[in-house]
Amino acid sequence: MPKKLDYRTVWTDARKMFAADTDAIVAIAGFFIFLAAWISGFLVPPLMIDTLENADTAVATLSAYFEANWPILLPTMMVTMYGSLSLYVLLSGRALSKVGDALGIAAALFVPYLLASILVGWATLAGFFLLVIPGLYLSGRFALLPAIMAGGGSHGVHASVIRTWHVTRHCGWAILMLMLFVALAARIASGIVGGAVYAVCQSIAGADGIPILQSGVSAFFVTLEAVAVIVMLVAINRQLVAQTPHQ
Repeated sequence: MPKKLDYRTVWTDARKMFAADTDAIVAIAGFFIFLAAWISGFLVPPLMIDTLENADTAVATLSAYFEANWPILLPTMMVTMYGSLSLYVLLSGRALSKVGDALGIAAALFVPYLLASILVGWATLAGFFLLVIPGLYLSGRFALLPAIMAGGGSHGVHASVIRTWHVTRHCGWAILMLMLFVALAARIASGIVGGAVYAVCQSIAGADGIPILQSGVSAFFVTLEAVAVIVMLVAINRQLVAQTPHQ
């Protein structure tokens, strides 16, 4: 029988998980995601891609941007990944006596998680280069990888990727749609609030505005989106794992 993803159950479970660990979630996300995004946003200029119609031009722009800013972007990415993995561990259902336990487990899992992320990242990127649809599909199929690894069970890199593929079977598009909905809602809210803050800052400080405040607002919504997606994916993982036999 094909697995079914119940959005209402996902929403209910996500709310319960956030309510149960609000303080710990805010502490981890605030330190590892918000601060990293704030500092990076203040120091690094925004990425500007004029068009996505020419893949070579887009890739060249991305490469040049990363080459110019990697001393900031790379540490930011590593810190954010570690903070996100810590949140997955915190919400995984493990018996944790304190927040430090989640941070310690995440530290032990970080290298395998990084390797697994690179592996599925290349596969997904190849899907986008071949056609957009395969890339989107693989994004949904591999979205639960950090939740699978954080949940324990002694999965190695290869076993975690295979387990993720089994857990998300028949639900790749459903997972992707929910992720896109959350991301779109966060981006719309960020655009509205960010635009209002930018206008106020311009009226106070001139055309340049107040960069440190504007980057702080942007970092807040980056953090909000990240936490929402993580809690949602953990809820999805719990629901689908219950429907997936161990292989």
